Amino acid sequence: MKSKFLFLFIFMIYFVKINAQSSSTEFKKTVKINGRIQYDYEFLKRDKADDWFNGNEFRRLHLSAAGKIAPQIKYKIEASFAHASIGFRDVYIKYVAGKWGNFAVGSMAEPTGLNMATSSKYITFFERSMTTSLQNFRWGSGLHYENFGLLDGKLTLQMALTNNGANSQGFKDAHLEDGNNFVVRMTSAPIYDKDKSLLLHLGINYDSRPESDLKFRPENHMGEKYHYTFPGSDKRNDLGFELATTYQSFSLQGEYKQQELSNDVDKDYQVSSYYIMGSFFLTGEHRPYKHAAFGRVKPKKEFGKDGYGAFELAVRLSNLSVSDDVADVNPGLPKQVNNVSLGLNWYLTSHARIMYNYVVTDDDNQSLGNLSGHLIRIQMDF
Repeated sequence: MKSKFLFLFIFMIYFVKINAQSSSTEFKKTVKINGRIQYDYEFLKRDKADDWFNGNEFRRLHLSAAGKIAPQIKYKIEASFAHASIGFRDVYIKYVAGKWGNFAVGSMAEPTGLNMATSSKYITFFERSMTTSLQNFRWGSGLHYENFGLLDGKLTLQMALTNNGANSQGFKDAHLEDGNNFVVRMTSAPIYDKDKSLLLHLGINYDSRPESDLKFRPENHMGEKYHYTFPGSDKRNDLGFELATTYQSFSLQGEYKQQELSNDVDKDYQVSSYYIMGSFFLTGEHRPYKHAAFGRVKPKKEFGKDGYGAFELAVRLSNLSVSDDVADVNPGLPKQVNNVSLGLNWYLTSHARIMYNYVVTDDDNQSLGNLSGHLIRIQMDF
């Protein structure tokens, strides 16, 4: 493990040195303040239950400062204040090395797939797919590398070597000897015409991590949580595949991920998950794409400026399944969970939107039936 950190550290220092440039012009430091508010209501009910769960929360409440302290040195400090607690998000120092890519130390989103790479400000649905639950947390603290310009921009490479500290404790990890996380992602856009809103995105990602329980909710944030354990396991490996395409106002996106957990017992622990989603803008907009992720939607006519904003319809099907051995050691939990989500997004401006999701979850609960939910979000960012 020490050799991994030493190699990546020397690698970073080498390219910082060879790419350093002197400048006779004085550089002016920059700073930009950013933030986001996502305020949610959730109404959930089992088919055979008498009562509804009715709740609301600040799903996300972020504040950040970002900028440059030198022509090639960027920084960002972002914290979450949701649920009246402080957690780290993007907290990093980044060296921009031109054609050699970007090197960063600190906390950044780990490159584990297209859904994870897309910011919560821009995701189509309330919650990311269950597929992303195979990763403990979106962010990881450690060493990061990214290069979005390989083969004249046709190929991207992202890597990360991160620790297992908790974000609520500033990612502090006092036992690095217990293992770390290695993540790598490669993507390509063999077809991309920005002017015609035409895209074909392909991607593959891999990560290796120490063993951890699997905890997730079926694409809501206030409902019941499933908790799977893997007795005797010590390591897990994920392999994922990505596919997305856009044509003018239409978009289609999907991912598949397989997780295997090695163990010292005669068990075959496997978890697999996939989702497929499609969306269509009734008002003619499109989903913009940059750096192997989707970005900010800009209404053709903003609300209040001789227009009504942009309207997007979306549907998503997703599944998470566990192997027989996982089901055997977790009695009472479903062997598979299926989810259907229908969404309507109203983009008042490029920085404000109202979201509605109707979610149906089938987890083979014979006594209470399927879970249905109505989800409403008001969000803005600056």
